[in-house]
Formats: sequence, C-alpha cells, structure tokens
Amino acid sequence: MSFLRDFMRWRRVRRHVALHGWTFEFHGISVTLPEMDTPGCASALLQGKYEAEEAKLIAAHLPPDRPVIELGGSMGVVSALIASRLADTVAHVIVEANPALLEACALNAAVARRPLAKVQHAAVAYGGPVARFSVGGNVHANHLAREGDTASVIEVKAVTLETLWQDIGAPDGFTLVCDIEGAEAQMVATDRRVLEAAGMVIMEMHPAVYQGGVATEDEIIGTLQVSGLHLRQRFADVGLWTRD
Repeated sequence: MSFLRDFMRWRRVRRHVALHGWTFEFHGISVTLPEMDTPGCASALLQGKYEAEEAKLIAAHLPPDRPVIELGGSMGVVSALIASRLADTVAHVIVEANPALLEACALNAAVARRPLAKVQHAAVAYGGPVARFSVGGNVHANHLAREGDTASVIEVKAVTLETLWQDIGAPDGFTLVCDIEGAEAQMVATDRRVLEAAGMVIMEMHPAVYQGGVATEDEIIGTLQVSGLHLRQRFADVGLWTRD
C-alpha cells in the first residue's frame, strides 16, 4: 500500500516538476522547495494539504502589525505565508535547526527584502548552550534527539523563547507560531514569563511525544491559560490561543 501511495505521489510531483521545477503555490504564494528524494512535501503542496491546519489559522487570524517569533521554520513554506501577512517593517524571527533547509527557508520567507526578518540556525532547547538534533529524510519529523534515534544527530546552538523575545526588544503582544515536534512542552513549562507577553499563539502540539515527559497536553493548555491565553480554535493538533 505504501509503495502504491508513493508511486502515485511521485507521478504527480514529477509531472509538476517537469513543467514548473520545484516551485509550488501555497495559498496564492509561490514557494520553492530544495530538490527532494521523497515526494511527501511536494505532493502535499499540490493537493492543498501541506500544513493545512496551521495555514488556515495564520491566514485568518495573524495580526499584520505584531512581531512574529516562528519556531520550526523548515523549508520556509509557512514562513512565506506569514511574511505575506506582515508589514515589511515588522520583526519576523524564524528558528530552524536543520542546516540543509536554511537556504530554502530564507528564500521563501523573503528575508533578503525584509529588514527585520531573519532565519536563525538553532534549536529551542533548555539543557545548555548546545542542542543535539536528529535529522532524517522526513524533514517534518526532525526533532531534538531522543534516546534510540536512528537518524543522524547533529549539534546546533540552543536558544530559548526568552532569548529570542529579548533579541527583538521584548515586545508585548507578539505572535508565536510554533511547530517543533514536541519541544514545545519544555518551552511552555519553562518560558511562562514570555508567554504572558504574547498576544497570540498558533501552535501544533504532539501528544504522542509527551508521554513520560515534562508536561501532558492538558498541562500545556493549562499553562497557556494561566498565562492569560485562551484556546479559541483548534484543528486536529493545531490550536489558536489569544489574549482577552
């Protein structure tokens, strides 16, 4: 079944690439992927399924005049959607740990023409100045290294939400967009002071990763609520929290 699924995906992707290269449309924006040896991301873009829940919330609710801290930039596809909603003079800091994705992320986020936009090569982690990060063929499954990981593990700079927030002037009412494959549990548990300054959070949760960790899904939601952020909308594991 998996073979047949991938065969159909590759057929769809190769037809597109033959005509348009690795450039795709994402909510009316052109984005460019690095040439890939798996069809999943490109096929999802062609079918309108790529990060569909996150994109729906960003397109409907992202404030255009508030700074954005985006965690887990990946190839910059969602970053491009965020950039299209922001004024060019609004700060947009993107964190991505996989060095192979940084060029595509910066290109799609239009960093070159936006003076307050940047991509930072780092991972959100709280165990010291360096984070161990697991990178594999599925770029959307890359994560902080866990015991038993079989993918390649690299070391990258560790950053915290507090550091990122301070670097853009510690603004009140900033927007946090977060998809970091389970590392959000530690971030929410540790950086509550910064969350109290956030005006909006759009975050994908990963409850399958939380078992035996620092917080359950209910505890994460509870901490956000105590921080003054209330869950307004949710699609699958992606939630929108706003402050009254």
